[in-house]
Amino acid sequence: YQTQSTWDTLTFWRKMSTSSSNVYLFVPNLIGYVRVACSIASFYFAFTNWQLCFVLYAFGYLLDAADGVAARHLNQCSKFGAVLDMVTDRFSTAILLLILSHLYKEQYLLYALLLVLDVVSHWIQMFGTGLLGGDSHKKISKEENPLLRFYYTFPYALLVFCVGNESYLLLLYIQYHMKTLVINGVDVFHYIWLVTFPIFFMKQVISVIQLFGAVGRIVEYDVQQINKAKKTKSR
Repeated sequence: YQTQSTWDTLTFWRKMSTSSSNVYLFVPNLIGYVRVACSIASFYFAFTNWQLCFVLYAFGYLLDAADGVAARHLNQCSKFGAVLDMVTDRFSTAILLLILSHLYKEQYLLYALLLVLDVVSHWIQMFGTGLLGGDSHKKISKEENPLLRFYYTFPYALLVFCVGNESYLLLLYIQYHMKTLVINGVDVFHYIWLVTFPIFFMKQVISVIQLFGAVGRIVEYDVQQINKAKKTKSR
């Protein structure tokens, strides 16, 4: 009975996907709205209830994996969903970095620069991809930097880097309120740091590579347009 009920539910949402007017109600987009609500709620409690802030933020980020699975399984992929997903990622990470800049005031410039790098590198990547006729900033050509190609194309690489990056930032947030967590003589935070910091660091390196690569493609496009205009005038 439970299997039949699950199948009926999936069939219902597949039927919903046949109408463009229901894009707002696609399951992955509904999950996206919950992510937005969780992020906003977590930021509301950032300075008054750090435990609740952590739980809400972590839950919202876990849903980031669920929306993609739902989109593919239910055949409900949409441009709106892709934009909603990316915008939610960007503003969530940005405000988390902003919170850290308030908690660790001596390092505020570092967190500010990390915020700028994250937003700018992704925006320019999207703009450059669209300029050249691409439909997703995640589609990387074989001519791109090998590390960037690995990040976007190797199975689960994007997931590992994103989860590792957010986990490190959340660890910093937790450690401001709770310096250590020792279980059976083991410093749990230390081992989480050992796993997440290298991933966080490489994520920033990839963002720099992405930024300069996208800028290069945009400049290359400009040069092509200038040369094309010169050839047109010379005829």
